[in-house]
Amino acid sequence: MTDKKKDSRSEIIQAAQDEFIAHGYGGARLQNIANQIGVTKAMIHYYFNTKAELFEYIYRRSVQAMFSGLSELLEADLPLFKKIEQLVAACLENAERDPEVLSFVIAETSRNEDWLRPIFDEEVSLEQEVFTGQIEEASSNYVIASVHPGQLLLNIFSLCYYPAVTSSINASLLNNGDGVTASSLAADRQGIVLDTILNWLTA
Repeated sequence: MTDKKKDSRSEIIQAAQDEFIAHGYGGARLQNIANQIGVTKAMIHYYFNTKAELFEYIYRRSVQAMFSGLSELLEADLPLFKKIEQLVAACLENAERDPEVLSFVIAETSRNEDWLRPIFDEEVSLEQEVFTGQIEEASSNYVIASVHPGQLLLNIFSLCYYPAVTSSINASLLNNGDGVTASSLAADRQGIVLDTILNWLTA
């Protein structure tokens, strides 16, 4: 592939990501994507046969950006509390880096579950055997309370991802005139989330 073709494909992908994130699959238009970068719809079809094919590419890429590496972290050779710390950090970093992408993945997966859930499952498969074993061992030794690994992960994901996908609402809800903004509160999230999780586990 020539450099010019590589550039055209990259421009199409970026414009398509902007369009799909802004309007979702149903509201996005290939003509809008073409207009953004000054190409014809035929040029888009040169690289992607259909709107659905282009959307799937953007969706897969977005899922990878938000959730890749989590399975490897769960299976890593790390002490349980250090693993939880790194998992919280990774989730917050991904969410804070691209909150629009995270919102896009969540909204479109919910809206088109029959179509997109299998694709999500292909891209993200959380291996939990090592993680589960660590939780069971820590629980049996009375280091932590007896918890289901799924509940622990659900709490981590909720505490890390919810503020990112509701930032515009939070800006209104949390504005009480004291000069503290939703963005400044978000900056302190890592320590607060970690303390919340560890306090719950060791209560």
